[in-house]
Amino acid sequence: MESSRDRVLKAVRHEQPDIVPVNFSNMYDPVKWFDHFDVDSSSALRDRLGFDIESARPVYTGPYAARNLDIWGTPIEGVFGADGVGYSGERNGYPLARAETVADIERFPWPDPDDFDYDACARALKAIPDSKAKRLDCKYGIRQEGKTPAESQGGGSWLPLVCTLFNLFGLEQTLINFRSAPHLNEAALKHLETFTLEFVRRSLDAAGGQADFLFYGDDFSTQQGLMISPEDWRRYLKPVFGSVFALAKERGVKVWFHSCGQFRPVLPDLIDLGLDVWEAVQVHLEGNDPRELKRDYGRHITFFGAISTQQTLPFGTTEQVRAEVRERIRVLGEGGGYICGPDHGVMPDIPIENGLALIDEARGFRF
Repeated sequence: MESSRDRVLKAVRHEQPDIVPVNFSNMYDPVKWFDHFDVDSSSALRDRLGFDIESARPVYTGPYAARNLDIWGTPIEGVFGADGVGYSGERNGYPLARAETVADIERFPWPDPDDFDYDACARALKAIPDSKAKRLDCKYGIRQEGKTPAESQGGGSWLPLVCTLFNLFGLEQTLINFRSAPHLNEAALKHLETFTLEFVRRSLDAAGGQADFLFYGDDFSTQQGLMISPEDWRRYLKPVFGSVFALAKERGVKVWFHSCGQFRPVLPDLIDLGLDVWEAVQVHLEGNDPRELKRDYGRHITFFGAISTQQTLPFGTTEQVRAEVRERIRVLGEGGGYICGPDHGVMPDIPIENGLALIDEARGFRF
């Protein structure tokens, strides 16, 4: 039998693994899963569930860590997840919402790449068994008092472009800026690019060749399409994505990219930049038909996700989950190129039995 790492890398090389790899991304409010399996940590739970991929990230130790804020000085708790306020007005403001000039952008206290424990991700990668596929995440944990760097790996946040602009300006103001004040978004994006590239470079240096993948991502689409025009996407975002992808490729690391929604107009651009694995793949959306995705892009990328966290997993029966898993593997997994899993994080409304049905059906499927 192939190891987890073997089957993941075969899938990404578009070879048929013995078993389709399986992974879950974020598991929000996993306490009921801990209780069910009598474990006390996410790492123990993932080990019990037997996922094929494990990940690690640096840990933020800068001035906002003691206040459990993210690196922008904005809140994490109660913002995202099933009951979070998201980018609504309930967050009590955004630090750059009133910026009017580039000078306002320059005065913002941009994060310092020195304020991270990069060795934490190296130690975490080393602790992952070599039989597993290893992923270095362009995310960060937040150092918490009384916890070791290893215990601080969870939580924290990621380093997207548009979503960080939303975090700084607010969602509506960011989108308005692209039309009426693009110089403000552009000035902020220059800082984001400088910081992100140095963060990724230092993370890769610390990893020392242990990682198979670099995770990166951004959510620039809704379920109906892009939030900005393809032209603006290519002008403002594509160059930065390309620079991050290039850093990974220089180290022989494959690119794992998360993006939700429907963005078919720019998916070929991401492939041209070197995308290897696309995470989310919400095939229930118009424009994301799995047969079309496999036909048009299946020779170039591997799909991860595609089992609906909006419909089937929370509301379906276990047999409906199993049927969807079989169908997705038949379409997306033929000849490799598919990692089976939920198309987003596992929210509290997903019954444990449905999550287990997904894993069991994928493990038992044979072409």
